[in-house]
Amino acid sequence: MRAGLLDEMYVAISPILLGRGARLFDNLEGAPASERTELVSGPSVTHVRLRRSA
Repeated sequence: MRAGLLDEMYVAISPILLGRGARLFDNLEGAPASERTELVSGPSVTHVRLRRSA
């Protein structure tokens, strides 16, 4: 993401914590901006689609 090589990213988020977890969006200073294009939320998972802003 920081290098600007991704055009779109799909993330499935499940509320299960194993260990300390992973912070996916930390340390992205200077990365191209992104916008949320889709959000689908259910009882056990949330699906998010992000696209790089123009």
